[in-house]
Amino acid sequence: GTSYWASTMEPAAELVATEEVTTATTASQPDVAAIDSAAATADTLAPEQEFTLENAQVRYVISNRGGQIKYAELKEYLDWQGKPLRVIDGNQVLEGLTNDAMLASQNGSKLQLTNNQGTTWLYELPAEGYGLRWALQTPSTSDLTLTWKQQGIRHEKSKTNETTNSSTYYYENAEEDRSSLSDGRDDEESGENLGWVAHKQQYFSSILQADQGIQKADMQIRVASDTAHTLNYESKLTFASENGVVSAQGIWYHGPNQYAILKAFEQNFDQVIPFGWGIFGWIGKYVVSPLFNFLDGYSLNYGLIILLMAALIKLVLSPLTFTSYKSMAKMRVLKPEIDELNEKFKDADPAKKQQETMALYQKAGVNPLGGCIPQLLSLPILIAMFRFFPVSIELRQQGFLWADDLSSYDSILSLPFEIPFYGAHVSLFTLLMAISTFLYTKFNNSMTPTSGNSMMQQQMMIIQYLMPFMLLVWFNNYSSGLSYYYFISNVLTFGQQWIIKEFVIDENAIRAKIDETKAKGGSQSRFAKKMNDMLEANKEAGNRRARRSK
Repeated sequence: GTSYWASTMEPAAELVATEEVTTATTASQPDVAAIDSAAATADTLAPEQEFTLENAQVRYVISNRGGQIKYAELKEYLDWQGKPLRVIDGNQVLEGLTNDAMLASQNGSKLQLTNNQGTTWLYELPAEGYGLRWALQTPSTSDLTLTWKQQGIRHEKSKTNETTNSSTYYYENAEEDRSSLSDGRDDEESGENLGWVAHKQQYFSSILQADQGIQKADMQIRVASDTAHTLNYESKLTFASENGVVSAQGIWYHGPNQYAILKAFEQNFDQVIPFGWGIFGWIGKYVVSPLFNFLDGYSLNYGLIILLMAALIKLVLSPLTFTSYKSMAKMRVLKPEIDELNEKFKDADPAKKQQETMALYQKAGVNPLGGCIPQLLSLPILIAMFRFFPVSIELRQQGFLWADDLSSYDSILSLPFEIPFYGAHVSLFTLLMAISTFLYTKFNNSMTPTSGNSMMQQQMMIIQYLMPFMLLVWFNNYSSGLSYYYFISNVLTFGQQWIIKEFVIDENAIRAKIDETKAKGGSQSRFAKKMNDMLEANKEAGNRRARRSK
């Protein structure tokens, strides 16, 4: 704490006073008591003055009353209505110290505010970029708690989505990890020994970081009831007192949730971007995001970037697609024999029919789940994409075709009424995604024969056909870029399977291979062996129950 103060707090004589602040000097020794009394009166009666710290990216307006930040305007961004975007616009207050007028001195990018009680604020803005450097020193024999209150200003077209992706995040020094309150709903938590606390919104954040750590924080969020705000944030931050003085310093970030910008800070600010948990977060951060940034380096339209991302990912996953389709082709070749078994054992014990079906798979050397497993392996990428698009600020206010903002929903028709869970508009990208998903499901089911017509299979079939309609409702208010990606992914999958069917896989050769395997007595996969063992155990248990009943 001391080193920063020593290097940045300049002697009063070296500071350039603003026009609003005047100081009088006399040759004689001043009357200290008289000065203190006059200063106290001045603190109360002095008019409010505003001071500006500004660079190419951000403009701060700071009041002499308590050193409060009145405005923080991000000069490279606009809100959803095309107005200058302010993270702070009279919607933030820091309580716990005086809000009376303070003597202010500005020297370029530095602003110092002091009062006669010995409280001093210092703000310093870098020549480029984000991150307002702050320092506070005040006499106090006990720990100091500052209450940071902020209303999250609505910046995006969809207030619902923006609120859902907003919360309070905080960094725990001991765990070296980030935690958070619940996204988009009322919640409260407490933490100790924190590196920073962030009032996070979907694409922009206010992060208060302290070099010496925040001793304790009591944080709460409440969903705003009006349409102009997302969440109401309140964080009570406690700073330790040493030798009768509270001295704290750090960075107060007001800026975009852009990974490259946040990663440049050494305080782990990049962790306010929720890529997801586990393997999904790893894929989003280290696979999807670098690929997106690589393509973005060519200054392409973002719609084209999404298309290229989908194509490259499909290309990488093509071996899995080939394996899946080959397995489906084997099942398709076996379909006449499976139908024959279903007819032969339609009135038999289901376990007996299943056992005969597994015996057929064993003789043919076919794994009935061979078409599903490769698709499951590609599922983490789909989920990573689901997490990536809502946090990708690069897509914000970027248009493509009829969509004016790929980070928000696209609308081709406004409805005169609102449909519950759906909204009052029709998203064409979501509609195309749902239709392509339905057609893909229908195509897959026609290509993959079933081993029977059990109640479970019927239920699974119903769920598969209901899913596109559920997606139509869920995604209508989501990022149009996400729906567009899923639509393109479905179209590319159709194309892949058509190429494999027409030019790669020969079903006659597969038929010959299956006949050859049958002639050799079959080959039992580990899956088939486990299924047979389970069926045998089930059959034996049934026989024991039958004997006991006699």
